[in-house]
Amino acid sequence: MYSRKINIAIVSKNTDLENRLARAIIPAEADISCVTLASAAQISGTSPDILILDFADETFDSVARVDESVRLVLCAAPEQLPPAALSDQVEDIWLKPFNDTIITFQYQKLIDRLLLVRKHELSQHYLDTLINSVPDLIWFKRLDGIHLKVNDAFCRTVNKTKPDVEGHDHYHIWDIPKEVYESSDYVCLDTDTIVLATRKPGVFDETVAGKAGMRQLKTYKSPLFDRRGELIGTVGVAQDVTELKNTDAKLELILRTMPFAVLVKDLNECVINANQKFEEFFQVDKDAIIGKRYCLQSATADSGATPSNLLHYKHDKEVRLRHDGGELILEIIKEPIRDFFDNFVGILYIFRDVTVERNFQEQLKAIAYTDQLTGLFTRRYLYEYMNKYMTASTVNLLYIDLDNFKLINDTFGHHFGDEILKETGLLMRKIFPNDICVRMGGDEFLVAITGKTGVASLKEKADTLIKTLKARFPLFPEPQRFSVSIGIATFDGHAGIPLDELLRKSDLALYKAKNNGKSQCFVYAPADDGGASDLRPGKNLL
Repeated sequence: MYSRKINIAIVSKNTDLENRLARAIIPAEADISCVTLASAAQISGTSPDILILDFADETFDSVARVDESVRLVLCAAPEQLPPAALSDQVEDIWLKPFNDTIITFQYQKLIDRLLLVRKHELSQHYLDTLINSVPDLIWFKRLDGIHLKVNDAFCRTVNKTKPDVEGHDHYHIWDIPKEVYESSDYVCLDTDTIVLATRKPGVFDETVAGKAGMRQLKTYKSPLFDRRGELIGTVGVAQDVTELKNTDAKLELILRTMPFAVLVKDLNECVINANQKFEEFFQVDKDAIIGKRYCLQSATADSGATPSNLLHYKHDKEVRLRHDGGELILEIIKEPIRDFFDNFVGILYIFRDVTVERNFQEQLKAIAYTDQLTGLFTRRYLYEYMNKYMTASTVNLLYIDLDNFKLINDTFGHHFGDEILKETGLLMRKIFPNDICVRMGGDEFLVAITGKTGVASLKEKADTLIKTLKARFPLFPEPQRFSVSIGIATFDGHAGIPLDELLRKSDLALYKAKNNGKSQCFVYAPADDGGASDLRPGKNLL
């Protein structure tokens, strides 16, 4: 509770009255300062809050010179009462001779009234300061719609002063003729009626027309009751959301014209907004998902895919959809949405169409992975593919080299040599349809076989390739006799070995097959890796 300073001046020839008042019990919040003066002329500076005049020593002329804000008390005998013209300036009359009980009672009541007025003034100041500090419109109305109090924001919105608002009705304030209001979409008075009828607060969307044009308001209205519970009016708070609505319209325009699918969610995964591209790509009606949880998910035994045209979903990375008879590939860009205070309030999803880009990448990858002459895979593909399997399962390599290919090339020309390379690639794909067939470069080839495969089976396939190629080109003279040599190396995935090491071992086996007369296959011997001497004819020959 605030301490309230009260200055009292007593005009009297003696301090008898001051002494009487000093014995009175007053509220603790009142800080009394009392002084006795011989004449009203001695009052200087700030006027006192209470001036007590003893008419035994002063005349009525002193009353006329008192400031109107001063609470004036006259001490007089019944025959000395002031004229009626001065009654408005007089707060109280204390009759003489004084009775201590009566004087104390009147003095206490005078102080109580002054404190009550001060509290009322302070409460009014609190209220005015509060409502004028609020950027929203605030008003108090009587039951008949007359505005009793409004704040500064209200006046700025209607472009009127408070004297031109307070004490006036809705039509005067908003400059709307009654007949125009009744034939329009304005609902301000209608919502007042709802609040009064239900005797409960309500939230409404209202449109009003002022000098600044049409304004869109979000209003919060509550009924007001007196201490007996009787309705006496309403209080309203309105947010001018015109600019927000305009911003929403601009945002909708931006979303509508964006070339990306856009989805906005709140923290509960509920959809706040989505654009037309999203509706088109995901085959969904925006109005059907607004305010509801919407999550991408593949089909399960219990439910279908969301959306129904979903082909594949890589969490927050990529989504593939059926679209226009083909496949649509969308890259997902996920960004957090934060408010003015940097609080996380939602998520923005942008789905960028990368179908052409990905298809082009696949074409480039296919070019990089495919040998243009033979149609087999390249060394680059081998390394990328084998990195997925070298530590997971058994891998077997058949390293293949064409015997006497340089002589054939030099004798019959490079065009004929290219035909041999093409035919070799064709036969490799036929004999090893489920394996990785690679042209390592020049006249060197390789077959990678993953999974558990017996050495006998590997040898059988290698021999088949040797015999098939020899039968395909039987007419070369002895110096250019066409054949192939093959080196075989196997790898158990639990042992752990780099691909280059396995290639080295298969190359050693190939070297032994070449030195042993060509047109045959050898298996690498892991017992002693001292060189090709460990590959003895018959021991590892399949």
